[in-house]
Amino acid sequence: MRLAWFFLVLAIVTEVVGLTVMKAASGSGTYWGHIIMYASIALSYVFLARAVKVIPVGVAYALWEGSGVAVITLVSVFAFGHALSGREMLGLAMAVAGILLVNAGKGKGEETDA
Repeated sequence: MRLAWFFLVLAIVTEVVGLTVMKAASGSGTYWGHIIMYASIALSYVFLARAVKVIPVGVAYALWEGSGVAVITLVSVFAFGHALSGREMLGLAMAVAGILLVNAGKGKGEETDA
């Protein structure tokens, strides 16, 4: 079970890396950034597929996508100087609340040892 959660964390991290590199590569004009971006995003899906062997797919996808959105927004603010509007902050707060609710709604009896 812990290995599945580890794969989910790896899926989130590689997605964020891919999207961060996408932003950087879009302005550089080099192909290396695009290669890293595609490889990271593909690897993210591989890790997600490993995670959903144990974690329910709805829970895993919600955590992967929602956490990815939250973290990439923070990267955008701190690395690229994006200023969040009030609506963006509200949307981010709602996404985080949704992630927490989805994770809290998963009953202990739903876990498997596969």
